[in-house]
Amino acid sequence: MAENVMDQIVSELRRTAPGLYPAHSELRNVRVVGHTPKADHYIYDIVIDFADGSERAYAKVYRAKATGTKGIATTENTNLAKVYALFAQGELTGVPRPLGDFSALGAVVAEKMSGIPLQSIIMKAALLPGYADHGMLDHTASSAGQWLKSFHKATSESPSVFDNSKLVTDLEKLCASCRGEGLEEASVRTIMDGAKSILARNKKPLPTSAVLNDFTPLNVSLGDEGVGFCDFAKMTTGGNSLQDVALFLASVEALEKYPFCNRMITAEVQERFVSAYGATEAEQQLLRVLKMKALLSMFAQGRTVKESAVRKKVMWANVMKRFIQQAADRSMSPAA
Repeated sequence: MAENVMDQIVSELRRTAPGLYPAHSELRNVRVVGHTPKADHYIYDIVIDFADGSERAYAKVYRAKATGTKGIATTENTNLAKVYALFAQGELTGVPRPLGDFSALGAVVAEKMSGIPLQSIIMKAALLPGYADHGMLDHTASSAGQWLKSFHKATSESPSVFDNSKLVTDLEKLCASCRGEGLEEASVRTIMDGAKSILARNKKPLPTSAVLNDFTPLNVSLGDEGVGFCDFAKMTTGGNSLQDVALFLASVEALEKYPFCNRMITAEVQERFVSAYGATEAEQQLLRVLKMKALLSMFAQGRTVKESAVRKKVMWANVMKRFIQQAADRSMSPAA
C-alpha cells in the first residue's frame, strides 16, 4: 500500500517540481532513495534531480492500518502549512516547506532539513570525553529554547488563568497508576505535597499559544542554519505554552535513566534551555510540577515491548521507579 502511495507522490512531484524550484534548470528525475519504518508510518527519503543540482525531500506516509489515516495526515498538513506561513513572514526559522497537500493519500511531503538531533548531541557528550567542551551542546540547547519561545510568541493568544485543581487531579491519577509499577508511597507524598505547595502560590495568568506537544530532544535538530523542527502531527491551538517547555525538560531529564548519561549534562541542557526561553521565576516554579507530570506519564505508559519480554518490562519499571524517586526528591521536595 505504501509503495503505491509513493508512486503517486513521485508522479506528482515530477509534475510540480519545476514550479516548486524555478531557480533550477531542467528536471531530470524524482527518486526514492530509502525509507525508515516507524510504529504508525514510514519516512521515505526523496531526491529531486535537476540538471544543475539536487534537492532533498521526505514523505511521511501513514500506515493504512492506522485509525483515521487521512484525518491524521490532514491535521498534520494543515499544521505544517500554518507554521510555514509564519516562517515565510519572517517570524520563525527552521521549518520545512510543504511540497503540496497529500492528505488524500494519508501522507505529508516536505523539504528535508539536514541536521543532527539534539538527543544525539547529548548522547555524544555523555559518551565521548571532551565532546561537550566545544560548546555545541550549550549552543543547541540555547537555540532550542529561543526557537520554542519564537514559536509561542508567533502563535500567542491572551494569557489565561491556569487550572490548578485539574493539575492536582491529574497528578493524583498518575501517581495511583505508578504505584502499580512500584513507585513508593514516600515518593508519592513528596510529589503531591510539593505540587500543592507550588500551585498554592500560582496566581497569575499564564501565556497561551499553539502547543506542539512533541518538542523533545529527538525531534529538535541542529543544522547549518540553526535549530529546526518538523513534526507537527500533535500540534494543538490555544493551550498552555509551558506544556512544551515541560515536556522538553522531562525528555532531557529522562535520559538520566541511561547509566552513561550523567546529571551534570542533563542539568546543563535544561538550564541553558530555560534561560534562553526566558521563563520567569514563577513560571520556573510551575515547570517543576509540569515536568514531574510529564515524567510520571512516561512511567505510567510503560515500555512498549512484546508480552513475552516480561524481564525487560520489569527491568525498565525498576529503572524508571528509581529515576522518578530521585527526580521527585530533587524537584518537588521543600528544599528544591
